[in-house]
Amino acid sequence: MTLITSKTWLDPVLPEQLPSSIIEKADSLPAKVAFLAGRVAPETAARLGKLLLITNTYYSNLIEGQYTEPAAMQKAQNAPKRERQLLKDLAVKHMEVQRVFERALRLKAPEFHAMFSPELISAVHFRLFDGTDENSRRLSDGRVLVPGKLRSQPADEVVVGNHAAPAAAAVQAMLEHLQRFYGASQDPRRRLIATLANHHRLAWVHPFLDGNGRVARMITHLQLVQLGLQPHLWSLSRGLARRHEDYYRTLAMADRPREGDYDGRGQMSQKHYFAFIEFMLDVCHDQVDYMTEALNRDKLRERVIRAFKTNEKLLDVGIRQESAPAVLALLLQGSLPRSEFKTFTGLSSRPAIDELSRLIKAGIVVSRTPKSRTVEPGLPSWFAQDIFPDLHRRFQ
Repeated sequence: MTLITSKTWLDPVLPEQLPSSIIEKADSLPAKVAFLAGRVAPETAARLGKLLLITNTYYSNLIEGQYTEPAAMQKAQNAPKRERQLLKDLAVKHMEVQRVFERALRLKAPEFHAMFSPELISAVHFRLFDGTDENSRRLSDGRVLVPGKLRSQPADEVVVGNHAAPAAAAVQAMLEHLQRFYGASQDPRRRLIATLANHHRLAWVHPFLDGNGRVARMITHLQLVQLGLQPHLWSLSRGLARRHEDYYRTLAMADRPREGDYDGRGQMSQKHYFAFIEFMLDVCHDQVDYMTEALNRDKLRERVIRAFKTNEKLLDVGIRQESAPAVLALLLQGSLPRSEFKTFTGLSSRPAIDELSRLIKAGIVVSRTPKSRTVEPGLPSWFAQDIFPDLHRRFQ
């Protein structure tokens, strides 16, 4: 089998002329995200971000055929670092890595071109797999995955299904080639398109012996953060997992060589490349729409009231149905004075105090200290599943 050795096989990295449907979808996404962000109070957004960190991880893990219970991830997320015994679990490591890189981006946002660098790609892979058990990194052929190590030697050649990855010796040059062209994008629409196009090309280059899917999804997420598209309020991985057959199919089709004179001018199929980019844009729009609909005030009210009537955990700990309006107000406003929250329950003083204590213990309400004057909403995964329908679903 002859392996691809030239970085020019990837040309044109991003054609100058793009379909109008792709341009239009890239153009309209930021406004949708801004509308979604405007519906969420800052404190609720912060809590939602922690929840969707679990969601993003849950689905990226599920795409790889591995299931981790969201409640277990939330337990690990909330545990003191010294007690996080589950940090060797890839799902929990994924959460930690996303959190660390997002924090770095907030502290000092890099230039757009830096988001495509081989160094960042290697750093993400290293963080994801460093500290994991060697046996879990042993491949079926006996080779052992080295965290952060790009393929570079003859022993690093890889065939995945029908895809023979480019020659290991070409990986570094190919990643630099992608960075040069994607990273040069200036127009906001082309930057978004470059981010989604890179998702395929990065997977196609297959820079590591294993773990490439996880890395590609993490890199795309971080690039969306850098673009200001607030993926802490919606989850790309959720959309990809829920359409996992289309995801795999469009990824594979974009691997294909050019199909005739009307299929671009490079070595690889332009029409299937564009189809993959449009698929990714559709998934982004779908997930922003999902969260916007989930946060619709009238529907959120219905789901919160229903949860307080039917959720077994709430009923088991004796939480009253009268508390639903107070919790809804907290979700919508982001925070409330403790006294005002108790007033919202409609209960007299002593029962209201007891009810608030039960809600705090259940994690539905958060009080930063036992005597905090204000309280904020909590979103334990078991409660979030009721108020954000089908948030976490296990596909076959």
